[in-house]
Amino acid sequence: MNRDPALPGLLHDLNNIFQTMVDAADLLSEEPQWQPISAAILRSVERGRRVTMSLQAGRNPGVPFQTILDNAIAFVEDAMLAARGPEIRFACEVEPGIELPGNWAWERVLINLFHNAMRAMPQGGEIQVQACRSGPTTCIVVRDSGCGIPAEILHRLFEPRVSAKPGNGLGKPAGGLGLQVVESIVREYGGSVRAANRSDGPGAEFTITLATPVSARPAHA
Repeated sequence: MNRDPALPGLLHDLNNIFQTMVDAADLLSEEPQWQPISAAILRSVERGRRVTMSLQAGRNPGVPFQTILDNAIAFVEDAMLAARGPEIRFACEVEPGIELPGNWAWERVLINLFHNAMRAMPQGGEIQVQACRSGPTTCIVVRDSGCGIPAEILHRLFEPRVSAKPGNGLGKPAGGLGLQVVESIVREYGGSVRAANRSDGPGAEFTITLATPVSARPAHA
């Protein structure tokens, strides 16, 4: 695999930045009222280091989806802690044994979907995550309990700078590329993503469908 010759220098610079953040977090931890923020910073640094390690190692052959999900939830919860945002609850049902390649990329997919859900629930709410396998297919569904997606932009939701964020003018440029990034990553790994409004109540749902790697399929598949 060919790699950018500038990558080692970039990773070295990033590690220096991470160390500065660690030093700052250590200082904050000396004051009890800042200890939760210090811990959140350290967890973010650890995630950054995982990303850099993934870049060095290339595409990972397989990481448990539960681990990817736990890391994405921890990142979002730390961001909520720092921003003092509304309470967001997570309800997850994950079939054991599901693995995905490129763990940092899939963390980004989930984080972007979670942020999208949070914007639709400014007063707080619940994000549901389900992951299961059916024969040769793995299905991941992320649902929220927010305001849903206006019908006029549902078919355009993954286009650049289209957002259903309240207050931005539905269907008008909103500056966000999060869902476009989601679709780009999912397609890179041979999958597809579909957006819809929930049929069981208010809110939106995003369904990711992937071909299950042979090594990750149950023996009876």
